[in-house]
Amino acid sequence: MSYNRPAYLRESLHSVLSQTKQPKKIVIYDNGSNKDVYASIEEFIGSEVQWVEAENNHPFIWNFSRAMLSNDSKYVVLLHDDDRLCSNFLETQIGLLEANDSLLAVSCNGYFIDEAGNKTGETLVPTVGGEPIELYTCSGHVALKYAGNSCIPLSPAIYRSHAVRSVKFREEFGKVFDAVYFCDLAEIGSIAYQVTPLYECRVHAGQDSSHFPYDLMNRLEEFYWSRTCMNDAERIKLRDLLVRQHTARNLKRLFHSVKKGNLSLMATLLRDDKFRFADAVRIVGAWCIKYVFQRR
Repeated sequence: MSYNRPAYLRESLHSVLSQTKQPKKIVIYDNGSNKDVYASIEEFIGSEVQWVEAENNHPFIWNFSRAMLSNDSKYVVLLHDDDRLCSNFLETQIGLLEANDSLLAVSCNGYFIDEAGNKTGETLVPTVGGEPIELYTCSGHVALKYAGNSCIPLSPAIYRSHAVRSVKFREEFGKVFDAVYFCDLAEIGSIAYQVTPLYECRVHAGQDSSHFPYDLMNRLEEFYWSRTCMNDAERIKLRDLLVRQHTARNLKRLFHSVKKGNLSLMATLLRDDKFRFADAVRIVGAWCIKYVFQRR
């Protein structure tokens, strides 16, 4: 998945070409980049690597869906051009899929790398403790993952191609469509998450995932409320996490409003049945502690 990051794209492509288990086909789906992007990887284009361009830039989900629906292989991975795969990624993840016919997709943990491609020493989630593989067998399980301020990484997910054609790409969810997509996928089969890091997730200034509009997050929250859980305990936990997220999001909105001299949101919060004051007190306390330590 490529758009105007030629240096990163070369690194990403090299990580795919260096796999211990080689893919059947490598296709670069470019989303209307400048000409220098093609020039940067032109030497690779041929029997091993194909280039599919677009005349104009489109929303990411457009590029994602055309790549998903165009492949004819048994499995498909849609790697972002700013990320890199560890050399044993395909061998490990395909091994999981081959061993479990109920799995429709497998994602994994990753190492954080900086703009220069150096590891920061951190991973997306801690690798100590817990199960080596997490399994999500319904949309409520996926919603619990996201509501707990975590995620299933989209870039290193590998899918059974026949399954992805059965799930609608919900464009109305924009940059958070991945959470909705995994929920929908879990409604027809299982998703696995490999806790072992098998890819490198780059953190850089050009990312668009640092801010999510308030209205979009509200829409995603409403979607989570309707998810199917396996039992009452999971439903209670999901509700608790969603209320906590809702409270934190609205607190931030309230503070920004008060700073501008607008107190009208205060009355709205008092009538909001999803705003929990006990959580608000804990959240404000945590913010204060964080501020104190940052000042030291």
